[in-house]
Amino acid sequence: MAYTAGNTILDDHYNIFATGNANGSANHGVANINTVWGTGTAGFGYGQSTVLSSVSAGGNVTATQWTDLFSRLTSIANHQGTTITALTNPSAGTTIDAKTTLSANLTSCYNNRRNAASVGSDITLGGSSTGTVAWYTESSVTYTVTFSTNEKAEAYFNAGGTIRISSSRSGGTVNNKNAEWTDLCSAIGTVAISGGEGSAVIAGTTYTGTQKIGGYGAIPTINATYGFHDSTALAVEIFKQYADTSPYTANYIRMTMSDNGAGVITIKVTYRDDAADTTSDYNGAQTHDKVDGSLTTTMTLRQPSTTYISNVWSTPTISSSILQS
Repeated sequence: MAYTAGNTILDDHYNIFATGNANGSANHGVANINTVWGTGTAGFGYGQSTVLSSVSAGGNVTATQWTDLFSRLTSIANHQGTTITALTNPSAGTTIDAKTTLSANLTSCYNNRRNAASVGSDITLGGSSTGTVAWYTESSVTYTVTFSTNEKAEAYFNAGGTIRISSSRSGGTVNNKNAEWTDLCSAIGTVAISGGEGSAVIAGTTYTGTQKIGGYGAIPTINATYGFHDSTALAVEIFKQYADTSPYTANYIRMTMSDNGAGVITIKVTYRDDAADTTSDYNGAQTHDKVDGSLTTTMTLRQPSTTYISNVWSTPTISSSILQS
């Protein structure tokens, strides 16, 4: 029997709305509350513990169960910024009629499951890495972002969390090479990594995996549809931008990402100096060839908002190591 006004509401109807299948089992391919609200998996789930229980075959669906379903749906919509039609909670002892807008509301929230109306606080501890040793060919920073489990990492990104990376260079010898490296660090703006698995609107900005926010200069190579959910143990390039001023246009900043499948993400930021250097300045080739001063890479974890959901991802940590040559 269809879930329409005038028909008896069956346990099957409730179970499909709650879990995805009429028998109460999970089905992530169907719009339902638990898929969006519950355990974090690739592209699904805010990791919340207050999932809905199914109803046994032939059992009655209580007013409390419907109220809980409506409440979870409203929290999901508020977290996403999804507009839904208000639903009136049923009262115990009264006949529960079919809510004709419920299916449409649930479908909208399911389709918008990657969206987040706002964001939470930033985690910056351990995110700033500064190298002060002069280098000639390459400087790299390897970041490790650690969640206690992969499910917590999934929930973080599903709820609107991102990783953000920027660079800066200052001080050192006053010459054209250092000036161009300073410019390139500014030119990359902020590289933001989201969960991927499709488009997401987070606090008004659209993400599809890896995005450049702000900046300028040469057009970068961006793996725009590659995010956390796409990553594997193999390091994959997600961003690369070259300098835009001759004779330094062979120099670039490159980022790769990998994931061990257990909540540990590795991102390597490489500063590569491949330009053919000149010897026109009075200091000679050795001095001219080096890059010195302070080269700083900054990683920030921008957490999901916890206004309508609980923080189940705890506090992921950031650590880093620098190699300069």
